[in-house]
Amino acid sequence: MAGEIAEGFVEVSGSRVFHRYSIMKGNTRNIVLLHGWSFTSKDWQNVGAFSRLPHLGYNVYSPDYPGFGMSPISERYAIQRGIIGNGALFIHDYAEAVGLGRLSVLGASMGGGMAISFAIETPEMVDKVIAVAPAWIEGRKDDLRKILRPVLFVWGSQDSVVPVSLGPEYSALVKGSRLRIIEGARHPAYIDRPDEFFDAVEDFLESSA
Repeated sequence: MAGEIAEGFVEVSGSRVFHRYSIMKGNTRNIVLLHGWSFTSKDWQNVGAFSRLPHLGYNVYSPDYPGFGMSPISERYAIQRGIIGNGALFIHDYAEAVGLGRLSVLGASMGGGMAISFAIETPEMVDKVIAVAPAWIEGRKDDLRKILRPVLFVWGSQDSVVPVSLGPEYSALVKGSRLRIIEGARHPAYIDRPDEFFDAVEDFLESSA
């Protein structure tokens, strides 16, 4: 049985951040879930992330990014649409605030872009990365080759926000990465097809080195 979902606020480098988390006795790995621009950590709870991932040995953490959901705006982590450079810094600081060392990251859209940036900028903290239609990383294409950790890219075949054609392009730049296209799903593929999405995520987490 998965651990219960707890929620509350944590101080992250002087910023008050709301998060949801599930710590299961015996689990030794950690994964941080990052939401998109129009979403919050609640969406990861709604699609069953906190019930499926603990069974793979993961403690699950999902913050509301500062300025979204229940987390107040923070100057240190300020972002704009299309400009999410502070996202990698936030993941680093959040991981330190909750006592995580090496971690996996699962991010969707804006959160996917932040997850990719985190893998580029802080590779020593990264175990694995799952990026769902990562947004606003076009300017970092050259940097994608620097990622040496296992990466799974996921797209919905009907994504009208971040073109699905970017999937093969990004995947080709990250050595050994995988690409999964979920047929019939839109931009939030994990919401449209949660079972298929988490089947792909679980296969990746269990089989990638």
